[in-house]
Amino acid sequence: MVKRNEHCLNSECPIACSLDLIGDHWTLLIVRSLMFEHRHEYKDLLAIPERISSNILSDRLKKLEEEGLIRSVGHPESKRRKLYYLTDKGKDLIFVLLDIARWGVRHLGRADSIPPEKQAVLGSPPEQVAKFIFEDLKAWEKKFVR
Repeated sequence: MVKRNEHCLNSECPIACSLDLIGDHWTLLIVRSLMFEHRHEYKDLLAIPERISSNILSDRLKKLEEEGLIRSVGHPESKRRKLYYLTDKGKDLIFVLLDIARWGVRHLGRADSIPPEKQAVLGSPPEQVAKFIFEDLKAWEKKFVR
């Protein structure tokens, strides 16, 4: 992962500065998994199809939490486990992820891994998709975040 502010030291470009934080693919895949796939436990994030290593996952979760994109809460079944969830700052990446997904489907033909109910929604206006996803996240948070 690029060190925080590495690009911002040489550039005032908001894209370059954003990439310091979210520019590696593991970070966005973790955010994707939290946002769209109901993967809120470490073990579930470790099991993503892209096969992230445990040390990289631990590092990214720590950095995402330090930067305020995610938070963690204790697991209701075990004091040793945590549940991770997106903050508002993390949720603000929804349109970035939707645009990347749409670009991938359009130019790479990669839609197989998207569940059918979400494929149908992906064709809707972005604001409608965001509303659907945010309602889903809110329901999860209501259950687990106090």
